[in-house]
Amino acid sequence: MFLILLFYLMSCGQNNSTTNAVTKKDTTIVNSASDGSFNRIARYWSGLPDKENKELEKFKEWQTYAKSMDSSFARLERKKFSLIYNWSASELKNVSSNSTLFYPFSGPDFYYANSFFPQANTYIMVGLEPVGDAKKLENLTDTSLNHYLKQIQNSLYAITNFGFFRTIAMKENFNKENLNGMLPLLYIFTTRKGYEIESLQRIIITEEGSEKAYQKGDSIATKKKVKGVKMILSKNGNHQTLYYFSMDLSNSNYKNHPEFEKFVKAKKDFSTYLKAASCLMHKSYFNQVRNLILENSRVVLQDDSGIPIKFFNDEKWNVTLYGSYNGVINLFKGDEQPELKELYKDSSKVKSLPFGTGYKFNKGASNLQLAIKK
Repeated sequence: MFLILLFYLMSCGQNNSTTNAVTKKDTTIVNSASDGSFNRIARYWSGLPDKENKELEKFKEWQTYAKSMDSSFARLERKKFSLIYNWSASELKNVSSNSTLFYPFSGPDFYYANSFFPQANTYIMVGLEPVGDAKKLENLTDTSLNHYLKQIQNSLYAITNFGFFRTIAMKENFNKENLNGMLPLLYIFTTRKGYEIESLQRIIITEEGSEKAYQKGDSIATKKKVKGVKMILSKNGNHQTLYYFSMDLSNSNYKNHPEFEKFVKAKKDFSTYLKAASCLMHKSYFNQVRNLILENSRVVLQDDSGIPIKFFNDEKWNVTLYGSYNGVINLFKGDEQPELKELYKDSSKVKSLPFGTGYKFNKGASNLQLAIKK
């Protein structure tokens, strides 16, 4: 078991794990806002029944898949997320308002973002992987269905077992003919959270920092633009917006897209969430996105792989520590924070953390820092 765990940790990490990372080309087409079929598709890939899918639900492979998905998410809710909900309601009650949550290096991880910040009116998520497409149900054969379901399950393995996506696995799982991007997992995480998708559009960010929808055939207009998807979600009569953008956030690419910073800054006093972020913002070549967060966030919730604690100046930030900090996993040796370790020595100033999160995902080994701007 130790060797298996070691393998996963050695290959873990969020998107943007190298300075020369290249965002994958995204040529697939997302259903337009006028096409309501995405809820039907989303429920199918989520392993949830839908009256429109009765015939397709007769596939034995899907029935097995649905049972597995039910079991995985029930286990997660019972063992981890019930604790996160209670913790968030208590510790974030004064900061989890109806504002924007910025979640860079996220991949498609809406499930954690929404669990910690359920009241956010807007989520901005960023990863290297393209939006891709969700396979249309009418195009499936028995063989292709089986392959597609297995690809989805493989892609979910690390997040459902450890709580983060692994860079190597992401490159492998999302470089397939069928599973070619984040959209299927965005479908699954939003639908399993009880949301319906009211509209869905592929978008770019214009030079002015605003969003613009585009369709097939717009390749010239969208060349070298930051591309993403916008989903309008509804639940219990409330509406929330989810953006996912495919973008390399290292300085070499970030400086070429000032429109992205304009788009994020326009949300004003947003909250930021950072988890399993590969210690990228410990590096000088990710300091531009780090500065964006520090200068414009009202609240930052992170583990130690996010922004080093030394950047949270006492004159500007109130910081609350949770859990424990005993250095980093072997993959990130050299990114230890002596300042953070010193702060955690005073147990009277550290609050308990009832669940595991981040790379040291076991309860008792994890940490969170909640920084609130003065």
